[in-house]
Amino acid sequence: MKKYRPNTTAVVVGIVLMVIGLVMWLIRAAFNQNSLNWLLTVGLLLVCCGGLELTITAFVALRKNDLEIQKQIRAKEAQEKKDKQK
Repeated sequence: MKKYRPNTTAVVVGIVLMVIGLVMWLIRAAFNQNSLNWLLTVGLLLVCCGGLELTITAFVALRKNDLEIQKQIRAKEAQEKKDKQK
């Protein structure tokens, strides 16, 4: 059975987006200035986008694996049905 793994590039991009978002939060926390309030919003947006990308990548890999398993089950059932008829 072929096992599908999540796309490595998509996983790396998702993690990088989350890390950049966290760095923006840390910069805002370190320099408590009102002019840097936009860092919170952009950082939150980046963390959410990174998490969404990781979630979608995981669901795509899960779906591909599920389809592969279903294909194997169908082939096994067809083989059993063919053996029964003989």
